[in-house]
Amino acid sequence: MQIPRIDPKNALGLVDKIVGLGKEIIGTITDQDRLKKAGQIQQDKGTERLKAVQAQFEADAHESKAAAAGRAQKSAQKTKEAVNS
Repeated sequence: MQIPRIDPKNALGLVDKIVGLGKEIIGTITDQDRLKKAGQIQQDKGTERLKAVQAQFEADAHESKAAAAGRAQKSAQKTKEAVNS
């Protein structure tokens, strides 16, 4: 099994969530609605980035399974042809 490599740009989703939470907390403590809202928006952005990373990982896994099935099918076809020859 191959360990997936994570593009550093995609890892920014986690950073966005952490920084956004910090902004939201500071905005709440200092009673600054604008900062609190900016923090919420940044957290949402981070969530979407993380969802994109997960979706890409799942797509890659499906692609690998499809490729393996294709190879198995070719192997079975060659075996069948060899038996019938």
